Amino acid sequence: MLTNGLSSIADQYTVFFFDLWGVTHNGKTPFPDTLDSFKNLKNKDKAVFLLSNAPRMPEPAITRLTEMGIDREYYHDLYTSGYECHLHLKDRPDSFYQNLGSKLYHIGPERDCNLFKPLQNYTTVENIDEADFLLVTGTDAWDRTLESYQEELDQAWARRLPLVCANPDKRVLHGDDTVICSGAIAAKYKDMGGTIRQHGKPDPGVYETLHAIAKRTLNKDIDKSQILMIGDSLATDIAGANAYGIDSLMVLSGIHGSDLLQNLAEPNQFQDKFDKLTEEYKSRPTYVMERVYW
Repeated sequence: MLTNGLSSIADQYTVFFFDLWGVTHNGKTPFPDTLDSFKNLKNKDKAVFLLSNAPRMPEPAITRLTEMGIDREYYHDLYTSGYECHLHLKDRPDSFYQNLGSKLYHIGPERDCNLFKPLQNYTTVENIDEADFLLVTGTDAWDRTLESYQEELDQAWARRLPLVCANPDKRVLHGDDTVICSGAIAAKYKDMGGTIRQHGKPDPGVYETLHAIAKRTLNKDIDKSQILMIGDSLATDIAGANAYGIDSLMVLSGIHGSDLLQNLAEPNQFQDKFDKLTEEYKSRPTYVMERVYW
């Protein structure tokens, strides 16, 4: 079931899409074996692109990666769910966005404001009673709980406000801690009956966009069979790869690690747990590795 190192399958692909949290870093520091794999892929003339549900624009995301020690030379380009959300707010391509209104109430940290602050057709309000819609990019503190947002969601639901979510992830590892993400807040609001729109994985549209970016960057045609998505989440990374029709590699260093790693020494138990998880999330990877390593 487990694949022995990225080197054992690297020659089958030309382009590699890497997730960030849980695959490339843990929210605080990069994984050395992943950086080593980046270098080895580059030496084999393979192309690395990063596909992240980060709720911010590519430039600050790249800056943050560089600060963590993930140099720009490691990858060809980066595409984020935040940028996808930004483009929809800017261009208003469909009736949902055309009817959204202009006054937004932001739920998330100050660092994510670059997603919407440059847009001239929106005004940020501090009171939900003045808002036309909610924009959720994350929590404003790592220790915030889902319950702590209930009052704001109740106020929004009372006015039937739509909600835009810039990161569908429901939880992520920050160091050794599991914390909630904006996707959990959006899911809660949807369960209450609210209307939501999310951007990022598992939407196959972001894979299609990065595929197009890869073709332009490398200046050549790239068949889907030449692309491998490497991620840690069955709900986003792997489900999105399945939906777009590309192969995927699931690593156990991220969000599902606690569910699976404890059974690694017992193949039958591991397989049973793994099968139950893939059935729960309705997605299945082509390969599985304990972590990214060459």
